[in-house]
Amino acid sequence: MCPLKDAARDAPNELAILSKDFSLTFAELHHLANSQNPSLLIAQLFASWRRNSFIFPTNPRLPITTPITNAPPNSLLLYTSGSTASPKIAVLSLDNLLANAMAAIGPLDLKPGDQWRLTLPLYHVGGIGIIIRCILARATIVLDDSPDITHLSYVPTHLYRATPVYKHLRCLLLGGAPISSYPKHLPVYTTYGLTEMGSMVALNGNILPNREVQLASDGEILVRGPCLFQGYLGSDPPQDWFPTGDLGHFENGKLEIIGRKDWMFISGGENIQPEEIEQELLALPEIIEAAVLPIDDPEFGKRPVAVIKAANSFDLKWLQDQLSKRLPKYKIPIALLFIDEMPHKDNFKLNRFILSQYINSQLDREMSGQKKTAYL
Repeated sequence: MCPLKDAARDAPNELAILSKDFSLTFAELHHLANSQNPSLLIAQLFASWRRNSFIFPTNPRLPITTPITNAPPNSLLLYTSGSTASPKIAVLSLDNLLANAMAAIGPLDLKPGDQWRLTLPLYHVGGIGIIIRCILARATIVLDDSPDITHLSYVPTHLYRATPVYKHLRCLLLGGAPISSYPKHLPVYTTYGLTEMGSMVALNGNILPNREVQLASDGEILVRGPCLFQGYLGSDPPQDWFPTGDLGHFENGKLEIIGRKDWMFISGGENIQPEEIEQELLALPEIIEAAVLPIDDPEFGKRPVAVIKAANSFDLKWLQDQLSKRLPKYKIPIALLFIDEMPHKDNFKLNRFILSQYINSQLDREMSGQKKTAYL
């Protein structure tokens, strides 16, 4: 099955791709994918599947690695976003991607003729998801901008930078990081997903069709279904339930995400989930972006430190006073660091690895158990 071939047959003259420099109908994109060496990456995706080959979109800013020759055919290779410094390579079949996208089109209200702006890169599963959904729904993939945008995929960083203004916007898909508030006039759909499931798992807390979710005894989210990937390159495929590394719980039948299992740390015998503190920080109008990370402490083992991109100036005591109304004492950061721009990965997620390295190198020498405010 080739969804692009079907789209070219059913809607040959409808716009598949729109940009400021060119446009392609579904028939034209189909013919481009059939050409010997298609120049457009979107066409290369479908060309590789038609040739029973594989494709590995990577960030052009990454160093060149050894060519991959042992990948299974008819697959897409993607680096996982990775909560550590060493992401893995996930193997996704076309069937995995189709199973994910087909079940999401209806809940996302994506229809023929709609326009989805491609805001995420194609070396990220979110960008691939936009492509597959639009092809299946006979909607238009917009590469630059258009006044008729109906769908957007954002992470909170996008919203921090600019609020979208489109009079036809019906769906702002928002995920990838915690966010406590957003302009209420926006048609926000919150999403939870992962590379290993081919993109989306839940929408507004509701588990989408073709996916199953259950919780392990420690609250880790386990997933399975036809959109589950084929495994990491060079490793065996997953057996039954796949552990996501994310923690969550069900509230009134809806999945709520607590945070990453490997980001939790223990302070004085108490578990601390950084995302819980970050949610409270982001609820303060003075704060644009926030990250909480642990710092070694001789008495408590670990203590929380807040790194803030601020809209207005404040000091550590003010911040502690605000948080003391909402959090127990052991969750209140003992140090405050200001930063002009948060380091992000190429998928716009916060790069906690870089932040952790910097914080530990700077504060280990300075703190010695004292409460200080530092500036980055």
